[in-house]
Amino acid sequence: MISKRSEEVVMATPDFWNHNNYAVPPQNLPLVEECIGLLFPWEQYVKRPGFLGYRLQEDSRKAVVFFQGHPWAAKFVTAVERLRKTDKELGEALDLREQHSSDQIDHNGFRVETLEDWERRVATAQRIEKTRPDLQVKVRSVHRPGQPGAAPRGDLYQCFIRVGLLGPVRNTFEMVYVKAGGPP
Repeated sequence: MISKRSEEVVMATPDFWNHNNYAVPPQNLPLVEECIGLLFPWEQYVKRPGFLGYRLQEDSRKAVVFFQGHPWAAKFVTAVERLRKTDKELGEALDLREQHSSDQIDHNGFRVETLEDWERRVATAQRIEKTRPDLQVKVRSVHRPGQPGAAPRGDLYQCFIRVGLLGPVRNTFEMVYVKAGGPP
């Protein structure tokens, strides 16, 4: 990347996301650990009271995700649930969120290397959704090239997986596979 400052041209170091952090109700942390262990083959490399860390790549400086139990997160979840029942506008906003395309809600995405791995993980998420309601997993949508709702580019496989244990917002992961020959 090249940026221009005044008259001088400077080579800039590209930024990249290296981690996501989720604050969750402390009582949910044991189930979050079980859920992530069943859904994703991420390496758990940190486990302390109230704190879980997972590597998505060998180099933990490149791709990690953290889950931390916080009392304020529990209060937030309880308040949203209570207010949703009494505040019509909040209830409508949350209902509208459910009606929007998965691409149009807050989510974090990660890419898998093979179509076989992607299909296996989709099947696992669908199985967990049906057999483990306590883990609050919902497969919001699955898009394969050529199917209705799929990206028009023709090489992108997408699966949006919600983990309700994380709370009422920012709880969705997009898992993608890009066919060989597609863009990086």
